Amino acid sequence: MQALKLKVFLLFIAYTLFMLLTMGMYWWNIDAFRERLTIMDEFHDVVSDILETRRYEKNFMFYPEPNSLKEALVYLDRAEKTVGLLQPKIIAIVGQETYGNLGISISEYRELLHQLAQGDKSVAVRTRQYGARLVESAQDLLKKKQQSVHNALDRILFLPIAVMLTVLILITLVYILQARKVLEHLKYVQRAADGVAKGDYEVIQNLSSEDPISILMRSAFRNMADELDTRQEQLVEARKLVSIGTLTSGIAHELNNPLNNVSLTADTLLEELDDLPRAEMRELLQDIINETGRASEVVRNLLDFSREEQRPLARLSMATVVGQTLRLVGNQLALHGIKVEVDVPEDLPSIRGDLHYLQQVFINLFLNADQAMEQGGLLRVVGRQNDEHLCVDVIDTGCGMDKATQERIFDPFFTTKPVGEGTGLGLSIIYGILKKHGGTISVESKEGKGTTLTVCLPIMNADEGV
Repeated sequence: MQALKLKVFLLFIAYTLFMLLTMGMYWWNIDAFRERLTIMDEFHDVVSDILETRRYEKNFMFYPEPNSLKEALVYLDRAEKTVGLLQPKIIAIVGQETYGNLGISISEYRELLHQLAQGDKSVAVRTRQYGARLVESAQDLLKKKQQSVHNALDRILFLPIAVMLTVLILITLVYILQARKVLEHLKYVQRAADGVAKGDYEVIQNLSSEDPISILMRSAFRNMADELDTRQEQLVEARKLVSIGTLTSGIAHELNNPLNNVSLTADTLLEELDDLPRAEMRELLQDIINETGRASEVVRNLLDFSREEQRPLARLSMATVVGQTLRLVGNQLALHGIKVEVDVPEDLPSIRGDLHYLQQVFINLFLNADQAMEQGGLLRVVGRQNDEHLCVDVIDTGCGMDKATQERIFDPFFTTKPVGEGTGLGLSIIYGILKKHGGTISVESKEGKGTTLTVCLPIMNADEGV
């Protein structure tokens, strides 16, 4: 945030300096233009004095009066003095050589006027020629000065346009760059939101920009991902409790069978204790121990499933994962008239995973299949190796799904169940768990013909440590 504030402050400083520079340049051009106008008035004075000199020269030619030449020399001196004062300006316009020639022309013209005043009529023609040449030089100098003033005026008129065009171009470039960044950020937000919704947090790292907004967005999404991880774990536990409630009837049935056997065997042993041979007594006691072990295994499986402790990923056999999960739901499925066929070979490669979470995955899949086969049916669980992955197909003969439902089943809170009978989080949680394990889940279904959900997990290398 501090970096963003600093960038805004620096942008404001740059804009202020740009405007001050522009204003300074404009003021300098206006001041220079005013000076050029003043100097041009002096150039006009030079031309005017030379023209007055020529007028008195012509008067002397027509009316030979000594006073006429005196007046002519007065105006010529004024013109020469002004030219001397304007020396740097004239040199800047026409160069040193032309300025020197102008000075020589004035001096020679003055000399000719002096000779003419002394009565030398032979220099009259040359005097007129020098006078005409001097007028032409002065007028040419004035034209060049006027052109210089016009050029300065053009610059003054062009400067605001140039500034506006520059500002417009800069604003356009900034707008295009910012628009691209905003669109990039919006696309990132969309991708990140979609990824986070599906449990895929890798997209959060895909924003490589290091500008302050990108850093803030990345930090916000990381915090969101961490929070969602925590919430997902809570949802897994909540979903697990719901699953335990659903399994209650099956667990009660599975516990009731060994307990009944224990009760019947104990009653038989008690009634015939005095008459039974020792070998039969030992056999009855062994039956009680075996049935008690069955009941203990059911309770142990249930406790293992409900335990909240976080364990590291371990080497697992898919046959073990599926087998232990079916022990939890087998009676539930049987009570609903569902036949289960399992084809998960023991010799399939191992996977790396958390038994606690993978059991949650398959319990959700088995219970979903149970709910899809309301009138009973067949549930097949088939394990196979597919390149570098181990895949398990959970196939039911239930009601199936249409295309629109298939596209949305992994979306959070999407459910086809009536209001109050489902949260729509089961398959979304499965998706997130498998994503953390580096796995995937896909669906194939036809309405009225059943559904196949395929879980794939990376195979663990033989030399990979646990």
